[in-house]
Amino acid sequence: MKKLILSIISFGILFATQAVAQQRIYVCEGFRYDVHEVRSTDDIVFSADGLELSIGDLDTYELDDIDSITFAEPQFPRVDIRFDGASATVNVGVGVKGVTYKIQGANVALTSTTTSEEYLYSVSGTSTNGSLVINGEYKLSVELAGLTLTNPNGPAIDVECGKRIGVILKEGTVNTLADGKGGTHKGAFYTEGHPEFEGGGTLNVTGNTKHAICAKEYLQFKKSTGSVNILGAVSDGIHCGKGKKNDDNSHFQINGGVITVNNAGSDCIDADDYGCMIIKGGVLNLNVTASDGTGLKCDSVIYMTGGDVNITVNGPLSEGIRANYAAYFDGGNISMDVKADGTKGIRAKRCSKTTDTVLNGGFLYFRGTNVNMNISGKTYAADATDCVGIRADRDLTQTAGDITLTVTSTDATPLVVKGTENRTGGTLVVK
Repeated sequence: MKKLILSIISFGILFATQAVAQQRIYVCEGFRYDVHEVRSTDDIVFSADGLELSIGDLDTYELDDIDSITFAEPQFPRVDIRFDGASATVNVGVGVKGVTYKIQGANVALTSTTTSEEYLYSVSGTSTNGSLVINGEYKLSVELAGLTLTNPNGPAIDVECGKRIGVILKEGTVNTLADGKGGTHKGAFYTEGHPEFEGGGTLNVTGNTKHAICAKEYLQFKKSTGSVNILGAVSDGIHCGKGKKNDDNSHFQINGGVITVNNAGSDCIDADDYGCMIIKGGVLNLNVTASDGTGLKCDSVIYMTGGDVNITVNGPLSEGIRANYAAYFDGGNISMDVKADGTKGIRAKRCSKTTDTVLNGGFLYFRGTNVNMNISGKTYAADATDCVGIRADRDLTQTAGDITLTVTSTDATPLVVKGTENRTGGTLVVK
């Protein structure tokens, strides 16, 4: 924040002391930056609450995401890794200290001893029998710059750093990752720390042993994120969680990007270990195909203030959205097809077993999100589980937003509230 304030002060001084028709500035978010041509300080405007910064009519940034605004093109200390079939090369750039590496065939292992300098690891090329492992104790960024990598013996990328890990999808590139079958690892793309995805490229991931993308702590998709496609996973498509109670590092957050999950063997996206979900923007396209699977699942609370969530619930006994304590739907749009037998569209669950992580929940709050749900599933014959559109195991409150439930099955139920139903605003239409 200090760098940002100094940058804006310097920018104002430049225009106050020089007759400058146009100035090129670079807005830096980690190792990624945007270039803008501006004419005066009037082109840089803070929001009323001081949380956002707008550059002309082009882009709006959250201040927490901006590291600096500079007048010269940024130069970052970087390490370049390139895969080429059965081999790989590593180039440690000028200014990078304390980074060593080993290469065996197309398997690359890097170790960083820095505790004060953040480096960019740019990865490109192709290998069907390769891997990348990065060990370190300090935050770093990994740029996927046109990478196709399959590791038949483990994760394609494994970042063993318990800090913030920037994952940059380089603009204009397509990146594809896959792991091998039958391993003991947790994901095709695994990070011990908390990854923050950004950049306008595309990432395709397949998890052949367990999850496709797995983070030990929180996982975030920033506004600038392009497309992330989970092509398949034996277990969850995207999994995150730290395993500590009341820890804000256990959450899934999406501010932007288009995230698509298909062919997950369990949940499409799971915020585990007391985890919560924060949906501020972007698009989630989720196809729940597993029996007893879930589109969006978290152990505690879901907060939705924006974005578009599109879910097809195809697996028997599966659920579209489930919070094991409460869900707050304050903005954005949810579109859902609840097709299979015994399924639930949106559910707040009340967990009461002593082995459950979060107890005595079951609350739903609709305070601005628009919901459009088609319900065509039937009762699951084996155990007589009903198909339900929206279910609150305790209380449901609606103060705003439009909810439309269209039921085309003779034995499906649009709405079940086990506790108190309190609706003072918005609309609820059942067709």
